[in-house]
Amino acid sequence: MQLGSRLRVGGLAVGLGLLSGWASARAGGSIERAPTAVLIVAAGLGSAGLAVGLLAGIRKQATSWAVLVLLANFYTGTWLSSPHHSMAGDAIMLVLAAVPSGVGTVVGFAAGQYLATPRPSTPPL
Repeated sequence: MQLGSRLRVGGLAVGLGLLSGWASARAGGSIERAPTAVLIVAAGLGSAGLAVGLLAGIRKQATSWAVLVLLANFYTGTWLSSPHHSMAGDAIMLVLAAVPSGVGTVVGFAAGQYLATPRPSTPPL
């Protein structure tokens, strides 16, 4: 496991987390628009977790730190993009964000491990 490999996975988690946080903060901000923000969180962090997990699975490294980096940068993106914050609202958003990012990362990691596994070549018929 090389340091450059961890930096690539971490950099991907940072970028996608900030982008997802920014997009969900721009979509939300009121009770009427909250379902749109939750949909963006689920789609954005699910696909971000899938990409981070896939890269980590191909590189054969642990993904628990990558999920934490992804969630921390998601929170940073929402904090920088929205003036509406409360302790309860932020806690609910982080709990909601942990589900799609965790599931996406686990599925991506399994797919990356499968893709990185060498396959025996079959002789031609």
